[in-house]
Amino acid sequence: MSKTFFLDLEPPLLEEYIVKNGFSRYRASQITKWVYKKRVRSFTDCSDLPLDLQKNLEERFLLRSFRKKDKKASKLDSSVKYAFESYDGFVVNTVFLPQKDRNSVCLSAQIGCPIGCSFCASGRVKFRRNLTRGEILEQVIRIEEDRGIKLDSILFMGMGEPLLNYQNVVSSIKSFADENQFGYSRRHIIISTVGIVPQIRKLAEEKIGVRLALSLHSPDDNIREKIVPEEVPYSVKEILKAGINYSRDTKSRLTIEYVLIPGINDNLASARKLLKLIQRGTVYKDQIQVNLIPYNPTGLKDTKTPAKENVQEFKDYLLRHKLLTIVREPRGTDIGAACGQLTLE
Repeated sequence: MSKTFFLDLEPPLLEEYIVKNGFSRYRASQITKWVYKKRVRSFTDCSDLPLDLQKNLEERFLLRSFRKKDKKASKLDSSVKYAFESYDGFVVNTVFLPQKDRNSVCLSAQIGCPIGCSFCASGRVKFRRNLTRGEILEQVIRIEEDRGIKLDSILFMGMGEPLLNYQNVVSSIKSFADENQFGYSRRHIIISTVGIVPQIRKLAEEKIGVRLALSLHSPDDNIREKIVPEEVPYSVKEILKAGINYSRDTKSRLTIEYVLIPGINDNLASARKLLKLIQRGTVYKDQIQVNLIPYNPTGLKDTKTPAKENVQEFKDYLLRHKLLTIVREPRGTDIGAACGQLTLE
């Protein structure tokens, strides 16, 4: 009999399994503590469980599914890219991003990406499948084990579109935020999306409470269609409206991510149009932050990193009009770990 990956089990299913196999319901909370808090690698280490339950669990479940394939540390900064091998032989990339005041992790939600943004290497990788709930959780466990720390922030900004793997991403977030499992603040969990409008609305309705980042990249629909393909059939106004409503409903800051691509969207006219779009869309301008991301070379033909003066001009224009704007400095460009650089290699 093949084993089931334990981390794929949501708490109600674990309780159901425990009771169905003749054990007391409270054993489920004991098991949860051993797996999520103490991070045991074998059920035989769960010393307060009866031996027959230990044996049952050991025969039925796996506690780890990944093989660690590779780890690369950047020589330019302190970021580290981990490559894990999934049970079916695909590579799952996870990026550790240490900073002075916090340690973050950039998680993948899919193997390959079905969107295909022009500037993104992940978009040129054939979509294979969604990561399971457990595979998302295991990325965090593996990083924390390897670094010997507890992470501060979780960013769904790796490979794939998180909201196209909605069920597993939301399930993993509930575990991340559960005090009996990972215990992270929901405000320190960010989902980045190209703008899957129905799922943004659903996320708000379910009151998940995490922060949202919109990968907007242009205030102009015609230009955005050259960057983000027609697989995302929503206008910039629709996406921004959904994001603003989410921000209002959850009382959280909305982040707008904007990759600056030379000759396409890094001009002052785009900055003016972006500001106007935001001003028309909300009175909550103080609840919006714009992250400008200079394009990282990913093999896009005839495209280089934007000129520093263009980046500064774009930033200064938005700041002059009281819109919080920062330039997100690239991390891990030398190891293929920066924004838009993750692949299956």
